[in-house]
Amino acid sequence: MECIYKEAIRVIIRQIGDAVDSIAPKQVEDLVNTIRDAARIYVMGAGRSGLAGKGFAMRLMHLGFTSYVVGETTTPAISDKDLLIVISDSGGRRSSVEMAETAKDGGAKIVSITSNQDSSLGEISDLVVVIPKVEKFRDLAPLGTFFEDTTMIFADGIVAELMAILNEDEEDLKKRHTKLE
Repeated sequence: MECIYKEAIRVIIRQIGDAVDSIAPKQVEDLVNTIRDAARIYVMGAGRSGLAGKGFAMRLMHLGFTSYVVGETTTPAISDKDLLIVISDSGGRRSSVEMAETAKDGGAKIVSITSNQDSSLGEISDLVVVIPKVEKFRDLAPLGTFFEDTTMIFADGIVAELMAILNEDEEDLKKRHTKLE
């Protein structure tokens, strides 16, 4: 009998592959262009979505973008030249919607990465990237596991896309990696 953790890993990998295959190429193209056009990029999410967002913000910085994580003490005010990327499975978390509304009122562009395009967050976003909802396999991947893992992998794919467009390689990114660890 196989260990449950191996089955869970295989199911998660398969579901991530299916989800990534269903993301519209136009959403990816629009996301990449919106990132490139922004003066500064702010990323936010709650819980594990926030952890995926922090990883994405870090890689954007490694690519040479000015990026911030919302909620950190050193994050400056957002402006009309900036982009806010909000990661929220439901798209209905009040704190995420309120932050997006505040940024939108200030003229910033809003991108949401969510499984619910028709959510409050989706409605106020300039661009919605839809990560498909997975309702099965809850015994192997509870709560928002599929969304959070897919978002992290998707963000890494966007980083690879940006690396190719910007003609950056790992050595370029290493030059921007922290030396204070």
